[in-house]
Amino acid sequence: MKKLITAINIEWLKIKGLGLIYTAIILGALIPFINFIPSLLSPDPIAKESLKYSIFEESISGSPLKYFTFFILLLFLIIAANRIAQTDHKNNGWQLMETQPVNKFQLYISKYVILLSLSFICIFSYFSFNIILSLAEYYIHPNPAKLLTFDVLWTLKTWIRIFAAILGIAALQLCFSVVFQGFIWSFLIGILGLGSNIYSIVEKKSFFFNPYSSLYTFWNAPEIRDLNYFISHSEYISFFWMAVFLVIGYFWYSKKGFKNAFLKNKKQIVISTVLLIAGTGLLYFIQKPKPYTSVGSETSISGTLETDLKIDSVKIVSKEFHKKIGVVAVKNNTFNWSTSQNLSLDEYILEIGNKKLEVVMGNGDWFDFDIKLNNTKITFNLKSNRKSDQVYNKTESSFGIDFWLALENQNLNNNPEKFYELALSDWDDNKKKLDHYADAENNGLSEDYKAYRKQLMAVQYLNEINNYRRMTSWSDPKFAPPKLFLNELNENILKPTPLLSKNDDYLQYKLDQMLTYDDQRSNTDSILFAKINLLPQGKTKDQLLSKHLLKSIEIQTDSAFRNKLFAAEISKVNGTDYKKMLYSKLEQINISQKGSPFPELKLLQDNGSSQNLSKYKGKYIVIDFWASWCGPCKQIRPVFETRSYQYRNDKNIQFISISLDQEKSKWLNYLKTKPSNIPQYWLENAEQFMNKYKIQSIPRFIIIDPEGKIFNFNSPFPDEDNFVEALDKLKKY
Repeated sequence: MKKLITAINIEWLKIKGLGLIYTAIILGALIPFINFIPSLLSPDPIAKESLKYSIFEESISGSPLKYFTFFILLLFLIIAANRIAQTDHKNNGWQLMETQPVNKFQLYISKYVILLSLSFICIFSYFSFNIILSLAEYYIHPNPAKLLTFDVLWTLKTWIRIFAAILGIAALQLCFSVVFQGFIWSFLIGILGLGSNIYSIVEKKSFFFNPYSSLYTFWNAPEIRDLNYFISHSEYISFFWMAVFLVIGYFWYSKKGFKNAFLKNKKQIVISTVLLIAGTGLLYFIQKPKPYTSVGSETSISGTLETDLKIDSVKIVSKEFHKKIGVVAVKNNTFNWSTSQNLSLDEYILEIGNKKLEVVMGNGDWFDFDIKLNNTKITFNLKSNRKSDQVYNKTESSFGIDFWLALENQNLNNNPEKFYELALSDWDDNKKKLDHYADAENNGLSEDYKAYRKQLMAVQYLNEINNYRRMTSWSDPKFAPPKLFLNELNENILKPTPLLSKNDDYLQYKLDQMLTYDDQRSNTDSILFAKINLLPQGKTKDQLLSKHLLKSIEIQTDSAFRNKLFAAEISKVNGTDYKKMLYSKLEQINISQKGSPFPELKLLQDNGSSQNLSKYKGKYIVIDFWASWCGPCKQIRPVFETRSYQYRNDKNIQFISISLDQEKSKWLNYLKTKPSNIPQYWLENAEQFMNKYKIQSIPRFIIIDPEGKIFNFNSPFPDEDNFVEALDKLKKY
């Protein structure tokens, strides 16, 4: 050990004149300066409704961390490894060193330790400059959303993960820098590794034999709070390649050649072959996706809340029909819910105050949330045994980019052979992707979710094939899909999973299948109703009838005909849940359609007096529904003011603004800082109004006609050309 320490000290003295320490500091500071200098000079406005955040974590994590590790740190490793090795390649430095009282192993390992030490300095520089610059920005541009909290454990874990992710790459770069005397070869290998990772990002896949893939894995999961385990897949990959290239590099260097090290005689060849097979097997084992594991019959959801809101409970409901599955009290901003009831794989919703989180959940699953929220925003980190399913559900589509572009551009309508060739190739590629998919922690998809997504994928291809034939020709056989391809798609959905059976794409496919070629040239709506009603009573009939009835009443502009159609078909729906849903949808359509009476809102003025909306009866009323906590609302208000001034001489048009703030004081305080020439009002029962009209987002612009009826319930925004066109037409009325 003393000799190794001596060798390390000697190596450290040798690199002092190479400028590598300064290079490490400069490259570590590069990303922080790129991020902070523009904001120090001209800060981006942080809205008051933004979630509070630690300035240190915000500066270190996220995209800056990914770019630093993926590009800057890798570039430094390439440069440093070359400079360390090339110093001794010059003037026969290796042989001179071997005359010293240290062995070759100590010489080689000492260089690896120096390379890691320099990397440590580069990482330290990145963290330090981010902390210093974020602190400077905090005092130069203070904001209530910025917090000075410093999580030492998070910082330490993040640092360790970065360091662990580069161990294998550092061993690789040192190996090739030592065995090749020229600078160019090891540099090209490093750049090739960087290029392979960029390709992986673009194609969303990595190669299991790529030693640089630990950085691609890190890129996909830089936040430790999103990991089930601190030591994750990127670290395991890195540890493996570190061992491999330290062994290869040392023996190659010590035996002065690859052949002498591994292929000199039969014994060496046998040993090398055995080690190669064992290493390949171990790599396959590490890279093989970990199968989904159920924790038993109990399902649990726990979490912590970081919020200024008073949250008493968290509700768990089904996405379909909003049925309550459970409710759990929040104590000290934490909650913990578990159930032994049998939960089939389905989509569920966590309701936290007025915010919602969707999860795919089944029996024997566990979820651990770390949630931040306020009145307007919610973010979360998640740990779960079904994490891979959640990621796939949110990020992956059924089509590849080439097939998707062909569908969007419709550039193969005259080339059915090419269209189906592309569709079949895309289907095969996406099947493989689904079968081998793993998240950043190398967790594979659960078999039940995988079965659902494969069926959904088949349905979506079938729907696109039907759309293609509608655009081209149903009767011309040259536009028909290959029988083998069509049969394979249909075979996949012979036994639909429960999740698929309620999916809109699947239900639309089933409806399309009920129509013949001749039916599609007739009144398809009435034909479908007749055919659906011939089906036996049951869930399938309710699903198809509800889907078709809802679609029919949504596109119907004549309210009398809509209500008549609804009355004729609703009695044929047997399921209570489907009936309730349809009645609710009908009410929503009827109250929000053009010509429906708009409620007489009681409005409060900033001086404390109240008045009714009917004050403006006889004019077209253009209403801006907004709130002081809504960032987009405040951004669009100046444009709304401009439009009001533009139409100030049109006596039959009146612009008004109605706040939906829960607290009147916040509305009043905002008006004190941002006065307006437009009449300003506050609606006391805002939540009741929004629930009744299913208004889920603001700003919302609604136009009421002179008789107090809805003219446009979802008007274009004031900065859109359609808004001006709509108001110009009102001048003629």
